Amino acid sequence: MYNFLKYREKFLNAVFYTDTDEFFKLVEEGGFSTLFTNDMKIFSNDALPIHYITICWDIILSKYNEFKDEYKQKVYEKKCKNDRIKEFFIKEQHLDMEHIPFQSYSGHFYSDDTDETAEDCLCCSLEDLQKAHYRQIDIDLYCYVCKFGFENVELLLKQGADPNVTFFEDTDNEMGNCFDRIGDECAFLECELRNVMFNEHSNQKPNVTGRDICDLIGLAAHEKMYSLLEKYDKN
Repeated sequence: MYNFLKYREKFLNAVFYTDTDEFFKLVEEGGFSTLFTNDMKIFSNDALPIHYITICWDIILSKYNEFKDEYKQKVYEKKCKNDRIKEFFIKEQHLDMEHIPFQSYSGHFYSDDTDETAEDCLCCSLEDLQKAHYRQIDIDLYCYVCKFGFENVELLLKQGADPNVTFFEDTDNEMGNCFDRIGDECAFLECELRNVMFNEHSNQKPNVTGRDICDLIGLAAHEKMYSLLEKYDKN
């Protein structure tokens, strides 16, 4: 009888650590189940398919050239391994390896809820924002960035919203700009995942936890948002 829990843990570790030797060994022995592409049973209320982990790594590791020289090679090697697993999901499982609904996992990383208002996101009244002469388009952009509404963010950027607008600069209520909001969290989550990205674990890697997956999804969401902001940045 197929042991879902046994193989789930093994595949979860292999994909998270991009351990290609272990991953393909498990595939060859018939351990892979299409159930994994529906839900790895990591979160109690939100289904997370196994290939979403690979997509997250794909987003993060594609920026290997932006890492310090001392880490660049290690990150590139991890990217190459992740590419092999990604290819398996594309060719053998025929899965979409380009998209992940980050807003569906907003409860698992630093993100504002989709129904929060500008007053919630910026911690002040709309009246104060208007008195300070902030453009509505820039207010909307900051809020959608905080909510990880990628489509709306891109639409507003195309319409001329400025991601460099700093809210309440030189006051006790300074919120920073879109780049500050996203970049600060990227730096924090990179520190949280440094052992995995830079292969600094010993040969005995710890089993993946829900916290590890939350950090991974969060970093991928923030890196994707940062890249989108950079794409339209005119400064």
